[in-house]
Amino acid sequence: MMAVGAFRLPRILLRKSAKLLAAVSLLPLFFSCEFSGGTGPDGTYGFPYADFEVWGTVYDDRNQPLAGIRVYYMDSWWGMWYEDTLPDGTFCLRGNFTPSGLINLTAVDLGDGQNWGYYMDATVTVALDMVSEPDDSDDEWYQGLYAGEVDIMMFPDPSIPW
Repeated sequence: MMAVGAFRLPRILLRKSAKLLAAVSLLPLFFSCEFSGGTGPDGTYGFPYADFEVWGTVYDDRNQPLAGIRVYYMDSWWGMWYEDTLPDGTFCLRGNFTPSGLINLTAVDLGDGQNWGYYMDATVTVALDMVSEPDDSDDEWYQGLYAGEVDIMMFPDPSIPW
């Protein structure tokens, strides 16, 4: 009888200590969400963001519009936003981004049969202006709409022999 009780006591202690450990490990999560709130406006969680809109035209070195060019923007929080140029070389890129007065765009020749990868990548910095402020119905993190316009010039890749 003594042997059975000896093995039973550690098993009970093990179960109770596992439950206690689980409860204690969840306490910080419970208190951080329920009582203290986030560090943002009105105790919310998140980070500032805004919408952006950039439009423009991509040209070659002879001032001719280029179709088949992908124009993209990469934001560390929101990821990549891209738009391909239309036959007249124009594009309108829209997305979300971390609010800033500047945005870096990269233009890449897709090499899909329109230009055959003939042009080198081009990167430009575009100045953005706030065109629409947030209103009362927007969430506390939304910072409005920023917009800008740009012309991008792309040059032939000199390493291509043709």
